[in-house]
Amino acid sequence: MEFSDTVRRRRMVRRFDQRPVPADVVDRILDLARRSPTAGFAQGVDFLVLDTPETVADFWRITDDREFPMSDEFLAAGPTVIVLPIADHRRYTARYSEDDKADFGLQDADAWPVKFWDVDASMAAMTALLAAVDNGLGGWFFGISEHERELLDHFGVPDGIRPIGVIGLGYRADDETPTGSGSSRQRRPLDEQVHRNGW
Repeated sequence: MEFSDTVRRRRMVRRFDQRPVPADVVDRILDLARRSPTAGFAQGVDFLVLDTPETVADFWRITDDREFPMSDEFLAAGPTVIVLPIADHRRYTARYSEDDKADFGLQDADAWPVKFWDVDASMAAMTALLAAVDNGLGGWFFGISEHERELLDHFGVPDGIRPIGVIGLGYRADDETPTGSGSSRQRRPLDEQVHRNGW
């Protein structure tokens, strides 16, 4: 598939066929995601993969929002693979403490005007969403609104690091149709979004 076609076909998928995704396909996607840009080549993004019915069910059980609970219908068509892209700021501050980077003064996380660990994790997530399309899958990026630390503790994620969100992966359901804002709102014209040589 041409890259431009992959980008145009990418959208958030919310209904998935329940066929399991082979582990080698997930690994292929994450191998591409980990090759996304990384400040100072710090490589501070890790991926927690949940790809068994039990661990995916644990994810939904722990993160269920009491005010907006997941319906049985939603869960029955949910992604079969959950990936948490986890940003580790400690790898960045350690990397920028090394001789070739120390002059930047970024040895402390609070000194970073832009938290590049979150930026890098976001770029990795976008690469994963594109790689999913390229591998015949649907992808969905969403946030955790409840019980994040409980979830991380349940899966043994060390203290001090956290995900930037969640990537759901799986085969699109046969009856999956676009939903959400992207299906009801027009895309802004290119010339409205691009400001060349000045605003």
